[in-house]
Amino acid sequence: MKKSFFKRGASALLAVVMCLSTFLGIGSTTAFAAENTTDEVVMFSFPREGDSNFGGDWGHGELHYMNGWSAAETKKITVYTIGSWSGNACYCIEPGTPLDIGDVMTKRDETYWDNYPSTYNKTISADEIKLFIGRIFQYGYTGKVDIDWRSQNSADADKMAHIMATQTLIWETVVGERDSNFNHVDTGSYDAVNDRVSKNHPLYSQYINYYNSIVSNVQKHSKVPSFFAKSTSKAQDIELEWNGTNYSTTLTDTNNVLGNYSFTASESGINFSVSGNKLTITATKAPTSKVNITATKNGSVRKGVVVWSDGKYAPGSGIQDLSTFAAEVNDPVRGYLNIKVSLGSAKIVKTSEDGNVSGISFTITGNGVNKTVKTGSNGEIVIDNLSPGTYTVTEQSIGYYEPQQSKTVTVVSGQTASVSFKNVLKRSDLKVIKTSEDNMNEGVKFHLYGKSTSGQTVDLFATTDKNGVAMFKNVLVGTNYTLEEVETAERYIIPDSQVAVIEWEKVTENDFYNELKRGELKVVKTSEDDMVEGVQFHLYGTSLSGHKVDEYAVTDKNGVAMFEDVLIGSRYTLEEVNTAEKYIVPAAQTVEIEIPEGHGEQHALGGGFGAGEGQDQRTGRMTEQMRRCISGSLNGGRNDFRPGTSAVRGICLVNDRMRSIGGAFPADTAENSSVIQFNGMGLVVESPRHIGMFVKHKFAQIFHEIFVQIAS
Repeated sequence: MKKSFFKRGASALLAVVMCLSTFLGIGSTTAFAAENTTDEVVMFSFPREGDSNFGGDWGHGELHYMNGWSAAETKKITVYTIGSWSGNACYCIEPGTPLDIGDVMTKRDETYWDNYPSTYNKTISADEIKLFIGRIFQYGYTGKVDIDWRSQNSADADKMAHIMATQTLIWETVVGERDSNFNHVDTGSYDAVNDRVSKNHPLYSQYINYYNSIVSNVQKHSKVPSFFAKSTSKAQDIELEWNGTNYSTTLTDTNNVLGNYSFTASESGINFSVSGNKLTITATKAPTSKVNITATKNGSVRKGVVVWSDGKYAPGSGIQDLSTFAAEVNDPVRGYLNIKVSLGSAKIVKTSEDGNVSGISFTITGNGVNKTVKTGSNGEIVIDNLSPGTYTVTEQSIGYYEPQQSKTVTVVSGQTASVSFKNVLKRSDLKVIKTSEDNMNEGVKFHLYGKSTSGQTVDLFATTDKNGVAMFKNVLVGTNYTLEEVETAERYIIPDSQVAVIEWEKVTENDFYNELKRGELKVVKTSEDDMVEGVQFHLYGTSLSGHKVDEYAVTDKNGVAMFEDVLIGSRYTLEEVNTAEKYIVPAAQTVEIEIPEGHGEQHALGGGFGAGEGQDQRTGRMTEQMRRCISGSLNGGRNDFRPGTSAVRGICLVNDRMRSIGGAFPADTAENSSVIQFNGMGLVVESPRHIGMFVKHKFAQIFHEIFVQIAS
């Protein structure tokens, strides 16, 4: 049925509100089912002529709300009805969409909201929007509208303020300014819907009182006890504890609405009792799984929601939709909670010397249970749902920890029993036994280092006692430690480092022996008459290690006398003994026996002998050129030269050096980085690294020239 009201001459206003995409289809009917009828919109504005506050601040400027909604500038407030100038109040649900008197709307039921697109309200769901509109209607203005209302009449003013507050809250709900608990949401940079009513509005005081009252009632309407959630997905788990008689828990409701609710459980055997704001939940038998508890508000109703629409719902699209109320409908307000009861629990607490407590495996057995668990990052693990009784807990062995004895734990219903394990790293001792050739074994330092089997760094020192024993105590077990002697006395050959193994419950022994350093001395005898065999030499003095050395050697047919395996030392005396009367007795010389990289060599020429050493640096043996040098044969076989009053009696090699006994002079041998000079005792040639190459290629030429020059 269609009615026309243009003849009434009422002034029409453009209602500006925002919107949200097109709703598709109409759902099934409800108790207040739509009649699929159409009707015309009636709207009029306040204040009207004759209102004593006609010139007051009734309107607002252009406003932009959340999620694309808006309101155009206006000087007045607009009130709507459907089909009658004196019908029930009707409220805009598309702020920012135009509407004119005479626009035809179709009546739709609550299922209109089923296809609501979330694009236009990102705060709450369509179902929540519908529920909140119905609850706003429950506490908002749902009476008739009269064009004769004037604000100077208190009854009229009260109704107008009530309508304004109702409309504001419906818009706040639609645009997303209200959350699931009907709390106001910060609009950020957007205008707030409440800005549509100026604080200078003639009815502001009454308006804001109604606004706050409706908010409070709607919030209380849907408020559940504080420990309940409004959705099953957010329900918390509450543990019932054994009190000696039954499993129980008592919860306190800080929302103070407990008396408005009744409670049901998803399993039988669960009982509830309410005392003031406390709810006690009990179970005579422990449930084996989680139980769902539902709190339902008693007698909860709201107004039904009727929508008048052109079938489009979006900001600025089509004709503005309106909503009015129907008879009260059931409004199930529910809260959700889960309870569980553990038969009993065992908590394993793990500590460890090295701090490694995560992922440690334990086996718990008893009362039909045989399971392996691992500790978490904090070293703990709780095993739930254990029958009362005694259980055995065994730690699975880890090689580098001392074995743990199994422990028992007694589980009590509804309680958690704890058992603790502490891991101690395996350790043992290392014994170093020191011996030496000279039996000086006290005060020798040893260094043990490397990674233990458990991954710890080991870096230890120990010193031998008077018995030559050094002990490394309580060393973490390991198979690849390095053990070495440090600060070895100079007189000893440094012993090689060793691999040391530390085994649990076993003292490992490592032996170290110090051998005194030795070298050789080679004496080469020459004489003017070539009588070199059977000449005796005497070597005596104190070695670096403090041992007395007193040895003799006799030259062979080649004039060579060897002192072998002589303890190293720097102040030995070498002298020729029993020199034949025909010879001038050569002076004794101080000689040094060095580390046996080469061997010592002494030479005697005529009535004396020269000291030196000589080996090819590459082969370790004397070269033929060296022997020729020593014998003086590099100058036509002669072994003595007489430059003036000084005689060059021979030339010898000392490692990289060539020495000659006699006067001295310099020579330029830069090509081979050599230096030749007289030192008062002999000719010294300090040659390059490869002395053998120098001797082979340059020695004969240079020394021939030098000696010829001297002789002349």
